[in-house]
Amino acid sequence: MICPNCNSENNEGAKFCKKCGTPLNNKTMDHGTLINSMEKEKSDNTTKIIIIALVIVAIVLAGAFIYLQGFGSDHSKASSDAVNLTTQQTQSAPATATPQSSVNGLKILSGSFSTGSAESDKTYASIYVGKQYAGQSVIVQIWYSRDGSTLNNGNMVPVTVHSDGYIQVSSADAYHYYPDKAEVKVYDSNSQLLDSKTVYLSPTSGTQTF
Repeated sequence: MICPNCNSENNEGAKFCKKCGTPLNNKTMDHGTLINSMEKEKSDNTTKIIIIALVIVAIVLAGAFIYLQGFGSDHSKASSDAVNLTTQQTQSAPATATPQSSVNGLKILSGSFSTGSAESDKTYASIYVGKQYAGQSVIVQIWYSRDGSTLNNGNMVPVTVHSDGYIQVSSADAYHYYPDKAEVKVYDSNSQLLDSKTVYLSPTSGTQTF
């Protein structure tokens, strides 16, 4: 039995150290037993540390797995929502109307004016602009005059180009005098001037072409 004070070897069962007199008890271990006990305690501590480290690693991995699972689910849901929104927008978007042909480049190419012999007869204008503008909406304004005096108010009249490429428009009123000049202007539907033409007429009844 080893004395805990002076490390002297004593007989098993001794109550006092034979060298220094320190009281001994049965729980006092010999040198070899003490070393084994210390090594066992050290091994137990190492085992505990390893177990704690493994538990911490397991917790970290479990947390990372749960986070990634949640992120993937949210990402998939966001992608699905984006696809659904795009589909709904596509389905709800109104169909784009087919635009009509442009009237840009429209010109007054030819035509005719006709008047009757009675004072109640109006003056009729037939203006050719081309079949490519058939169905297009335009605005026509015609000023009639005689000897430099204006006969009408020059109203702006919305009309549609006929399938034969002609614009047909009559004067708002009949005149006491046959016109000797007509100033024709054609606008698009936004009142932008497309073309104009001055036509000189013989002040008689009948049809006159230009």
